[in-house]
Order: sequence, then structure tokens, then C-alpha cells
Amino acid sequence: MNTRIIKNGLALTAVAVLLSACGSPSSQNDDPLLGAAFGQGQTESAANTNYVAITDEELGFLANVPDTETASLRVMDDFTFDTSRETTVSMSIPEASSVNAEATFCTDYSLQSGGDYEVNYDSCVLSAPLLGGELNEELNLVNQHSSVLGIVWFQDPSMQPMYQEFHFD
Repeated sequence: MNTRIIKNGLALTAVAVLLSACGSPSSQNDDPLLGAAFGQGQTESAANTNYVAITDEELGFLANVPDTETASLRVMDDFTFDTSRETTVSMSIPEASSVNAEATFCTDYSLQSGGDYEVNYDSCVLSAPLLGGELNEELNLVNQHSSVLGIVWFQDPSMQPMYQEFHFD
């Protein structure tokens, strides 16, 4: 009995919330909400459509779409439009031959006037451990990047990171 009363109460509350959120047709008016942007009124030719204007003159610059002729384009059968390329990075760090170290490769970096690098670590494309101070890995880079910065991080906090820049054609 108590469960039925609770369920009925919850159902009535849910219906009341839905009705109050929707509002009634009599409470709607054409005045914009406070803080709403005032836009251009709908033109007569656009009445009952989703558009403000319909004719080219009413649409203005939006109606000036350039004509294109893609049918006349010719592409060679062997053409490929690769958006990325595979490259190889190799590192040999003698200081890392007997310690734990990891290399990170990033594409967004800049060399500062003091010789330090400013690196966006969100642009890193690979992290890999150095084994015996050596690393040979393949990277898949998008064509917009012609270089990466390799940063060697040592597990020993007293050892400073080392940087090596790689350039690709």
C-alpha cells in the first residue's frame, strides 16, 4: 500500500515538472527573452519557412556560391593522397646505457633564446623506453610536421633531460 502511494506521488511530481517546463500556449508571446539577440525579422517571401529570406537579393552574399566544374578534373591512376608518412627515429644515448630512461617525441616545440626548448606535451606522438641507451622506432607523422623533438627522460631525478631534434623531408 505504501509503495503504491509513493509511486503515485512520484508520477504526479514528474508530470507536474514536465508541464511546468513546457509552459502553456497562452504564456508564449513574441517578445524575445531578456538578453536574447535581436535578429532580422523574417521577410514576407520566407513566411512559414526556416529562413529569414528566400530570394537571392534577400539572402545577399549567402546566395553568391561560385560555380565549380569537378567533372573536368583528371587524376592519374597511380595518384595517392597520403595524409601521413612513416619515419624512423634512432637514438644512441651513452648516458642511458646503464640507467632506466624513456624517450618522448613531440611535434609542437620551439627553441628558446637560452637554448632550452618550449614543448607542448599534448603534441607528443610516441613514448618508448631506451634499451641499453638505444632506441629505434617508427613514427607515423601527418604531413604538416617536418620535424620532431626527442626528449630523453631519466628515472634518476638528478639527471637533466636530453633533447634531440629530428628533421624529415
